[in-house]
Amino acid sequence: MKVRFFNPGLGYLKIKKEVDKEIQRVLNAGDLILREDGERFEQNLANFVGTKYAVGLNSGTDALYLSLKAIGVGQGDEVITSSHTFVATAQVIAQLGAIPVLVDIDEDGLMDLEEVKNAIIPLKTRAIIPVHIAGDICDMVSLKEIADHNKIWIIEDAAQALGAVKPVGSTQCFSFYPAKILGAYGDAGAITTNEKEIYNEIKELRNHYKKDYSKWGINSRLDNLQAAILNIKIKYLPEVLARRKEISEMYLEKLNGVGLPLNNEQRVWQDFIIRTEKRNELYDFLKENGIETMKNEYPFTPQYPKLPMAQRYEEETLRLPCNENLTDEEIQEVINKIKEFYSSPTA
Repeated sequence: MKVRFFNPGLGYLKIKKEVDKEIQRVLNAGDLILREDGERFEQNLANFVGTKYAVGLNSGTDALYLSLKAIGVGQGDEVITSSHTFVATAQVIAQLGAIPVLVDIDEDGLMDLEEVKNAIIPLKTRAIIPVHIAGDICDMVSLKEIADHNKIWIIEDAAQALGAVKPVGSTQCFSFYPAKILGAYGDAGAITTNEKEIYNEIKELRNHYKKDYSKWGINSRLDNLQAAILNIKIKYLPEVLARRKEISEMYLEKLNGVGLPLNNEQRVWQDFIIRTEKRNELYDFLKENGIETMKNEYPFTPQYPKLPMAQRYEEETLRLPCNENLTDEEIQEVINKIKEFYSSPTA
């Protein structure tokens, strides 16, 4: 049996009539940029996350970039973030002329808060970007105490944690890349916030800062077509999260021989990540048997090499198929093949 890691076509077929109708409506009306569908999605997202405001953007990368820009991060400032993250998290810091300060992770792949404390330099450290990995979230209560004590901003990289994040930082940055829990049919992203000043600033920054061109905004508008699609998909988000939870609980109950993720009550399941010293061998075995998985690697530049715990974590972890379109039979096939691998005399 072939098991796809991600098959967006199946998700589309489930809501095809609704999506096709909305696409035709938007195209017939010619409502393409900064129109009512975008405003409606921003309200829907803010309501779901539990914030006062949301701003639709072109990507999760832009959400991080504009959040930092909105709080005034710039040349020579330091911003602390995790060594285990997608390159965009550090990239946007450098693009603003600031300095990415990478800290290592704990055994669960989340930022080590003791390392955060040690990395803070008074008057130089302007912000911390905690990275919520695979649907699990950092200890935001403790992180907020650290940030408040040092008068440092928190910008949350929540690209993998929609449905788990409870607003703590000044912004929560989301990606709606197609493979995310809430995926568009192209690039899309957003921030949520409770701070009106940041909300207003990012709304201007995403559209060239038209009221004052000297402030150099960018073009990062969430187009109306993607917003209309996301307005349909967000209605089904509770069902999506529930199905991903069911799949993860099947893995947690039946898998053995590998390290399993923590089943924290507050988390969601963007990914199901297992840990094994035989990661590459298992990856190859599953691929040979028609099961698609993903190596959990986020390469950085030589200037910012991976820290030891992050390097080890990425070398030993593997993402298993875990999305709402998978059947129980497909999940059981993944489980059976992993068990078969570990029952082999050569495993």
